[in-house]
Amino acid sequence: MERYRFLFRQLAYDVGASMLVIPALLTGALGVTALALETVERRLALDIPLLALEPGAAQTTIATLAGSMMTVVSVVYSVLLVALSLASTQFSTRILAGMIRDRVSQGVLGIFLGTFVWQLVALQSIHLDPPWVPPLTVTIALGLAVVSLAALVLFIARVIRNLQANHIVDRIARECEHVVDDVFPPRGDDVPCDAERPEPPADATIVRATASGYVQLVSIPSVRVVAAAGLHVQLLRPMGAFVPEGAALWSVAPAAACTPAIEEALRAAVDLGPIRTAQEDAEWGLRQIVDIGLKAISPAVNDPSTGCLCIDHLSRLLLRAGNRAAPPSRFPSGSGEAVVPGPRYTDLVDLAFEQMRQYGKSDMAICLRLLRAIGDVAEGIEHPAGRARLHKHACAVVRAARAAFPDEDVSELSRRAARVERALGRAVA
Repeated sequence: MERYRFLFRQLAYDVGASMLVIPALLTGALGVTALALETVERRLALDIPLLALEPGAAQTTIATLAGSMMTVVSVVYSVLLVALSLASTQFSTRILAGMIRDRVSQGVLGIFLGTFVWQLVALQSIHLDPPWVPPLTVTIALGLAVVSLAALVLFIARVIRNLQANHIVDRIARECEHVVDDVFPPRGDDVPCDAERPEPPADATIVRATASGYVQLVSIPSVRVVAAAGLHVQLLRPMGAFVPEGAALWSVAPAAACTPAIEEALRAAVDLGPIRTAQEDAEWGLRQIVDIGLKAISPAVNDPSTGCLCIDHLSRLLLRAGNRAAPPSRFPSGSGEAVVPGPRYTDLVDLAFEQMRQYGKSDMAICLRLLRAIGDVAEGIEHPAGRARLHKHACAVVRAARAAFPDEDVSELSRRAARVERALGRAVA
């Protein structure tokens, strides 16, 4: 049962990331409903004067609307493709998956296609000899045309909104916040610490991957079932890591107890895919925001405002994760144990600030915003290792800026560095 639940979860995520499923479902639902309604009207010989349309006029009207609807569908798909192309060029190709998952855009496409199918059903149901027009089917066909017009306006407004950097970064940050809340449990009375990543036992045998891909999901219950036989089972690749075919994926101790059935069960407990996903990968959201920031501050784009925007949202995520407990890594099971290392907070700090400070060291606006973000995070968390890592990055930012700019340009930098010193209780230099 757990295996099927695991597969269903991955399937549900893949379905949500597809531009085909929701439009296809809406199209099918409207098409089936139109056929059923037309059949009922024909068998009952309904004659409800909802619209005073002669059969010939009704045919001409519905045929014109159906042809126009296909033109609109072509325009909508073209607009969507152009929007995705612009977003990938301006920001990063990694944000496309999130834009494709937009339910409004998927629903609008489904409405357009479903309206077209409904109008086709209505068109073939109109008879000239003997003259008969299905009143409900034709009326709803005209009503759906009006709904589609409103949906077109909504779609265009949605595309314009989704192409703005503020909305793109905010959407990614909100998705990442949900992942952080799921992966990092609420903090208890203990001081926050990093997730444990123990070394596998010396007598362990290695289970190697039979396919290449990124670690998208790990079924903890399935791994615990394997470990219940007195085994020490450890995942050797963290969430979001790439695993080439033939690389080490699991360690099993004692080695003599590792059978082909156990190896196959462990491989089945890890879902490998061609891309990283935001299901349980807490680092993926930060990675996307950093990529957008790096592209913004590159010489080709030269958009430091977007870079500063990305730094703001990175600090938002670090503050959210900084005072939560470390994700559990050890899962006892019977006389055995499963070890599935979780993300470490210090890795999140490095991911958020390392490349941004390295590539932004020649831009004073980026340096100032980095120090402000580090100060915000330092004042809001109690994570000892995280605070030490923040101090390291603050010192690197200050040293690089003072080496790149004259003394008269670093007065504000010194003021923000002093704030970081007060928050961390250590000198920044």
